[in-house]
Amino acid sequence: MSHHRTIVVADHHKSVFVCRIIDRESGEVIRRTLASRRKHLEPFLSSLPRPALVYIEACRAWEWVSDLCEEIDVDFRLVDPRQMPEIARSTKKTDDADVAAMVRRLLVEGELPRSYRISRRDRELRGLTRQLGDLRVQRRKLINKIHAVIDSLGLPALKRQFVKTPWRDEMRERLSSLAWLGLEVLLLQYDHNRALVELLEGQIHKVVRDDPDYGRLQEIPGIGPVIAATILAESAGIERFESARQYAAFTGLVPRVRSSAGRAKIGAITRSGPPDLRWALGQAAMTGRMSHTPSAVTTLYARKKRKGKPTRVAMCAAAHKLARIVYVILARREDFRSAHQAA
Repeated sequence: MSHHRTIVVADHHKSVFVCRIIDRESGEVIRRTLASRRKHLEPFLSSLPRPALVYIEACRAWEWVSDLCEEIDVDFRLVDPRQMPEIARSTKKTDDADVAAMVRRLLVEGELPRSYRISRRDRELRGLTRQLGDLRVQRRKLINKIHAVIDSLGLPALKRQFVKTPWRDEMRERLSSLAWLGLEVLLLQYDHNRALVELLEGQIHKVVRDDPDYGRLQEIPGIGPVIAATILAESAGIERFESARQYAAFTGLVPRVRSSAGRAKIGAITRSGPPDLRWALGQAAMTGRMSHTPSAVTTLYARKKRKGKPTRVAMCAAAHKLARIVYVILARREDFRSAHQAA
């Protein structure tokens, strides 16, 4: 067990903070329940005899408690409940039961399984890149809706022609007031989406432009500023992965393997990692292939296609290869060329 005098094991939710306080000098264990508000938690945590440590089960809204502990000099550790069968497989799911299970595990083994605690800066960057991803999805839907409307009116337009002012002025004159209103609402949503995308891209660039890894990633064919920032945000804490293989598994781009009676069946990719990271790697692999720039990724894609593999399978293999290269670049701080040779 750690050197801390006071240990708090807690299950934190939006409205309630259930915990057990362990005083290691007296051996006393005290149960407390507080409202999950800063005005209640800050005096409670500040009054703990130092050095103090807080364990919290990884759940929604743990971030502000982590920031609070950092401000008042209390150590903080995030617990991974998936590695605790006492919680994951328990038939009695209450906050107090979960806390009691964590306390028993801590007293027996001296430690609890940890989940990665992302820094505030990386957390904020990840929030921006994920919002950018949401806007990207919304834009695709808006484009499809706009084309559906103009096609239904018998006025098909070339791709993105509706962005141009002359086309909009012509439609305003040709369409009835109601038809134009329906189309104008979609066009205004599209314009607003573009403005938000430009705002986010500018802010993200300001955050990461001085990061050496941001420049290294953009040396890889197919990776531009947005994809590089997304990979950086989703791969925060690259040191927690011991190998490129482990990082590739984290991305969800590895095939699912089912083995029984000496026979192994390989299925589709697991898709277990962050969707935004998987999108970024897949998009970079596709863009790199279309650029015809020779690399280990494009070579692997071509080899898979020559073997008769479907394009989707070959592209997943290329994205998986790219994930390994990204790991080498981020973990070893190498540029793309040396990472390419190492891979």
